[in-house]
Amino acid sequence: MDDSDEAASSEGGRGYDGAGEEAERRNEAGKRGESGDERAYLSGVDEGELADASPDSLTLTPAQHERLKDHLHGDRLDDIKYSDRRYLVVGRGGDEGPGRRRALVRDLLDDRREATGYMLEDFGLSGEELDLWAPAFEILCAQSTHVVGVLEDYDGGHVWELGYLYHQQSRVRDILWLLKRVYGDEATERERYDNGMAASHLAALERSAGERVVTWDDESSLRRAVDEVP
Repeated sequence: MDDSDEAASSEGGRGYDGAGEEAERRNEAGKRGESGDERAYLSGVDEGELADASPDSLTLTPAQHERLKDHLHGDRLDDIKYSDRRYLVVGRGGDEGPGRRRALVRDLLDDRREATGYMLEDFGLSGEELDLWAPAFEILCAQSTHVVGVLEDYDGGHVWELGYLYHQQSRVRDILWLLKRVYGDEATERERYDNGMAASHLAALERSAGERVVTWDDESSLRRAVDEVP
């Protein structure tokens, strides 16, 4: 995920709770079908989980439900549904450097037999749809057999994603693999991972993942690290 996701992380921190009585009224109307149309929510996703107005859960308006449904459908979602192993790959975006290496991990996992590798961007979510990133990420994570984090630093929206899911979904702790880059000198290591809040989140994740934290330092060792993910 690219640097624009940092904005998503700050939005995510507010919980997407549809603040205001009018937003809650629209949510309730949508659940009762008062808007006049039949609302087809995502297959396998509990409508109540997405429309719960409690402050500790994600809330979507009916319009957001429809936009999310438009993104998370079609052949790509069918591939996930019918694959034995389903890998959600988390990390920086972009076409160069960390983003390219993350895409490499996705492709290596996707090439496996009876497996599908995917990233949030594969479903067409743009940087202008920040309100949908958190619920889309949560839904895809719930459908995954593995969540694979490709870490090169603690600066980006992917740090928030992993920290959020760690606190909200204990299941993630059991399916999470972290492919963490290590650097050749202490100064560089400190520079890449010098982010107090992110470091505390990731330290908890690393403790939970235990032996599922695999280190690498270049592209060839990254490929070998991917081989360790079952």
